[in-house]
Amino acid sequence: MRSSRAAAFVLVLLYAGFLGYWAWSGMQLPERIATHFNGSGEPNGWMSRSANQTLMLIFGFVFPVLMIGLLYATRFLPPFLINIPHRQYWLAAERKTETSDYLVRHSLWLACLMVGLVIGIQYSMVEANRQTPPHLSLTVFLQVMAPFVVGTAIWALVLLRHFRKPPLP
Repeated sequence: MRSSRAAAFVLVLLYAGFLGYWAWSGMQLPERIATHFNGSGEPNGWMSRSANQTLMLIFGFVFPVLMIGLLYATRFLPPFLINIPHRQYWLAAERKTETSDYLVRHSLWLACLMVGLVIGIQYSMVEANRQTPPHLSLTVFLQVMAPFVVGTAIWALVLLRHFRKPPLP
């Protein structure tokens, strides 16, 4: 319970930060912005500022909440649709609610990583469009992606560690 409160608190703070940065950064963007870049950092996709801001707002809220919803759905899904180690043990009728509760608590931390990623994507777009012509820096791209990739790897390892072996009877 304590872990889910901490994760929910951090998630709310991140969403507040996202909204603030989204509103501020939208004013920093030109009317027509580069939104997609090739491997060299050159733009190959464009969008109006208002369309981009709408898309980022929707994506910023739906992407993380979708993950929470998917893991919440484990409480209603048949066990064969849930892929966790030792599924027969962890999804037995007497443990399924507890397992689903753990997955939801754990999904809150993943949602935190996802909101951070969306903030980073918005940041990288602002930085890329500050240049003339727009260009996505590999350094900025790595600064955004590396924490997400490392955080997601740690998140997955914690999840696997939790479900690695059933306790002995």
